[in-house]
Amino acid sequence: MKYTLTIIAIIISLASCKNDGQTNQDNAKAAQAVQEANQIKNSKYKPLPNEMLLELWNNCDLIDYIFHNLPFSMNQAEQASIRTNLTYVSAELQADIPTDCKSLGRQIFSIQGNIVLESDIYYSDKCAFFIFFVDGKPLYSNKMSESGKQFYTTMIQKGLEAGRNR
Repeated sequence: MKYTLTIIAIIISLASCKNDGQTNQDNAKAAQAVQEANQIKNSKYKPLPNEMLLELWNNCDLIDYIFHNLPFSMNQAEQASIRTNLTYVSAELQADIPTDCKSLGRQIFSIQGNIVLESDIYYSDKCAFFIFFVDGKPLYSNKMSESGKQFYTTMIQKGLEAGRNR
């Protein structure tokens, strides 16, 4: 009987420890959600709405890139490339825009020949995010995903190499 009670006590103890770990995770997630909500509330920008991203995912048929100080521009017109490009937009808000960050260029998203969204691309050692414009007004700001950073690094290198080989 003592042995059975000891086993039951151990099981109850382990179960309560497991719940405490879960509670700690839940508390950490709740704290992170509050912090993100405060960032959004205090920022002049909001993250790009999922509905807009989904509209682009389903219907965007052209993305033009115009770079400010690079000797090339480019576009994407294949659905797979466009969708891959959309994954470069992190769901995370870029709450503030550091003053030493400069725009690399502009992305223009079109559906059936109509411009539906534009974004300034910020990409450098310290900056990796997008500012999205609707009707010429900056409204949304999202961080760039890690795969987006890799894409821009590779694209800039290849574009510069192609310009040197001309």
